[in-house]
Amino acid sequence: MIIIHSFSCKNFYSFGDTTTIDFVVNDKAPANNGYFKASSGVRLSKAEIVIGPNASGKTNLLKALPFLKWLITDSYNLNPSAPLPVKPFIFGSRAKDLIELSVVFEIDSDIYFYSFKLDEKKILEEELKIKNKTREKSTVKKVFYRKWNGKNNKYELEEKNFNLPKGFANMLRSNASIIETAIRSNHKESKKISTAWQQVETNVIEAGWAGNSLLHSSNIQLFDAFDFYSNIENKKLKEEAEKLLSQFDLGLTGFEISKQKKENGAPRFTAQVAHLFDGKKEYLPMHYESSGTQQLFALLKTILLVLSQGGIAVLDEFDVNLHPEMVLHLFELFIQPETNPKNAQLLLSTHSHMILSKLDKQQIILVEKNEKGVSEAWRLDEVSGVRADDNYYTKYIAGAYGAIPKL
Repeated sequence: MIIIHSFSCKNFYSFGDTTTIDFVVNDKAPANNGYFKASSGVRLSKAEIVIGPNASGKTNLLKALPFLKWLITDSYNLNPSAPLPVKPFIFGSRAKDLIELSVVFEIDSDIYFYSFKLDEKKILEEELKIKNKTREKSTVKKVFYRKWNGKNNKYELEEKNFNLPKGFANMLRSNASIIETAIRSNHKESKKISTAWQQVETNVIEAGWAGNSLLHSSNIQLFDAFDFYSNIENKKLKEEAEKLLSQFDLGLTGFEISKQKKENGAPRFTAQVAHLFDGKKEYLPMHYESSGTQQLFALLKTILLVLSQGGIAVLDEFDVNLHPEMVLHLFELFIQPETNPKNAQLLLSTHSHMILSKLDKQQIILVEKNEKGVSEAWRLDEVSGVRADDNYYTKYIAGAYGAIPKL
């Protein structure tokens, strides 16, 4: 199971300087259910909430983890000559600078440090380090490192601690990570890391939030949810989704999804939602349901999957079409041990600012653009003078912390 400690980006979309999102907290964080201690002994927040005005860079910040997941688990499927699906900060001299991404994550009490330097065409540097903790001491060692040598037009590779197959250097591609490439040779450690990263679930794609066309039949969120719930292996999670949907939608009792194949072999889904009317069960097609019900239907697929298996849910525009009380209820699913026994994590952006009243300052990420149009982000506990007993909702609305529209 993967646990995210922190991640950083530099020259990444609207972010210029190095920006870090940190789930790690110290003993100053309150002793409540919003935090947990990993098997490594590190104390972490279960949730980080990204707040800021429109066009401040919230979605761009959330793109970092899904892009890292793609690099680690899916990049080898890209055409060898295709560019990387990522953009640098496009204005001024920064457009020529390298994109830098790094992440600290934990698997089975081992802490990994994974970093990339790249442009839109190729990976220029890639490094993985690991911190092993024993009863006696903790050690950090380099697992592998590669760097592009422009003079020789090839990579320089160090990998004595990773036991890659003979001749692996000849398999390296400029648009695929070492781990994704090594999986093709059934490399055991690479499979372990890649499998863990599959537990990063998100509604964020390279172009932004996947739900921008939620009501369109081709929407990827609804399609994925239909496919997920129609799988017999996910029967228990389907029942959980029906239970939660019925709590929020008066009269709704469940849903049925049938799966057929088109002539070209592609799947086609028919979704019917069951309602109680005059004591009888009646069915309506999903597209007649409210936008809020459809949004919740798609969100629950990601939320319930992460809560059941562990990992992290990265959710943009979490509150779109949802009542603020519903947003608070979904957030609480990650906080309470009864509904989150595996300490799954949540990273979300929202304009439902009522949620600030439920958060500690260690769980609030503020984002805004400076006068040069560059996005900046900071955790609220980094701001001096912010007290643990402050009403964060009231003070944020009053503009005390910044990251609010200047109208």
